[in-house]
Amino acid sequence: MAFQLGGIPQMLAAPSTSMEVMQQTKRITGTVKDATGMEVIGANVIVKGTTNGVITDLDGKFSLEAAPGSIIEISYIGYMTQEIPVTAQTSDLQITLKEDSQSLDEVVVVGYGVQKKKLVTGATVEVKGDEVAKRNTISPLSALQNQSPGVNIVASSGQPGDGFKVNIRGAGTNGDTAPIYVIDGVAGGDINSLNPADIERIDVLKDAASSAIYGARAANGVILVTTKQGKEGKVQVSYDGNIGWQNVVKMPDMLTAKEYMAVQDQINFNAGVSPFNWSQYLDADLLESYQNGSNPGTNWLELLRNKNAITTSHSVNVTGGSELSKFSTGVGYQYQDGIFGGPVKSDYSRFTIRLNSEHILWKNKDLDIIKFGENVYYQHTSNQGIQIGNQYSNSIYSMMGANPLVPLYNSQGELFDYDDLIAQGSGSMGLLGLNQYINNPMNTLLNTTSGNNKSRNHNLSAIGYIEIQPLKDLKYKGQVYYKQNSSLYKAYNGIYKNNNNDQNTDDYLDENMTIGWNWGMTHTLSYAFDVKENHFDVLVGTEYSRVR
Repeated sequence: MAFQLGGIPQMLAAPSTSMEVMQQTKRITGTVKDATGMEVIGANVIVKGTTNGVITDLDGKFSLEAAPGSIIEISYIGYMTQEIPVTAQTSDLQITLKEDSQSLDEVVVVGYGVQKKKLVTGATVEVKGDEVAKRNTISPLSALQNQSPGVNIVASSGQPGDGFKVNIRGAGTNGDTAPIYVIDGVAGGDINSLNPADIERIDVLKDAASSAIYGARAANGVILVTTKQGKEGKVQVSYDGNIGWQNVVKMPDMLTAKEYMAVQDQINFNAGVSPFNWSQYLDADLLESYQNGSNPGTNWLELLRNKNAITTSHSVNVTGGSELSKFSTGVGYQYQDGIFGGPVKSDYSRFTIRLNSEHILWKNKDLDIIKFGENVYYQHTSNQGIQIGNQYSNSIYSMMGANPLVPLYNSQGELFDYDDLIAQGSGSMGLLGLNQYINNPMNTLLNTTSGNNKSRNHNLSAIGYIEIQPLKDLKYKGQVYYKQNSSLYKAYNGIYKNNNNDQNTDDYLDENMTIGWNWGMTHTLSYAFDVKENHFDVLVGTEYSRVR
């Protein structure tokens, strides 16, 4: 617990008696080489199932902490992943990676195109859409955690629908360190707006070599997202749904009313001042119930807690097509209830519609000479919740610092307010005589924008493209896109009074609406050729965008 001499305790959490027993770890070092004995630079070394990972240095060496019984996973593009169990005797590892010939022929998404893995020299990470979907998360970034070495993903807060802070290999700029998101070939998208079930794959370009084509805006890395595309064959309908419940793992132990009064008296004793005469601040029956322990007082944080908060997701996808025309469409709904909110609704919901199709106009044997397609995505979100700002505008902080002597309701079943506070005890100011800032934080929450707010957002993204390939290795691609977004925010402040510093004398409604759009086009011409044993991929292009 923390308190201030001569004042009211600033944090009213009692010391916890629980202990956490941490499994002892040991430092594991090693060297990673290929079949020829050459050191492998930039190989991913991670303790399986955790975010504890490193990459090998210029000498192929690594060092990390791991507990006996865990498994170290070593992976690198073009090589088979190896798993090594950690024992008490494990110390210096000498690892030889074997080539994965099948993996080397697979393609990875890079800037403005794809390449075979064996030709990629930059540092990239690929996560399949199936791996994202099976995590059963609301946000794709949450599913990326533990699956993308070198990428630090941290939730901005515990508020439903709130975003994530993503950092790829440290800060690349002095300002914003977020990477750029490229969704279906269009830069500047919002990955949090996507339904994880709509994602085909996510590719992360981690170093300057792989992301340089996007210029200065890619200083912090690039995350490429490809949504599900149509497949040739019979029409297939799939449904993916889940429902779960969330709870706070451990709540802090808050002071009871009896403990609070004991702390206050101890503060006075330490300062050489007489103990408080609590009858001046509390009615006799309430004071007696606090002192004998029959009434523990108000645990404000527990009142804000929302037990068994529901999270659910439902998606229906339809794919199919012929050799010349194929499509993929999907509808999704996600909902997440907040673990804190109490009487205030704190939740997030998202509805999405996706339509992707591709059509071949001219085909000559195995060569698709002319084809075109589109990717259309619509998303609607709605969210509301408690304040999550700094200590001066944070609902959880307010509840943790609130006084347990203040009841939630008065004898009439109404929220305890200013009139009830000054009516307590024999003193002229009642509980406010103890401290002028004492309040009923739930009264504040229910009558201000802290608890009376709602946001609605609409986003539309439409992409059209055409590909012309007169020769096998020569391809032109033209792409045009249009994106529109609109948002509406409403908040209400009611009339209430806790004390002279915490009150509203007028009720009013805040409303804010925004709308914006942007469009752009991209033209690229690529040509691939071989000169003896050397392979070349040449790409030239131009891009134009406009924002309003």
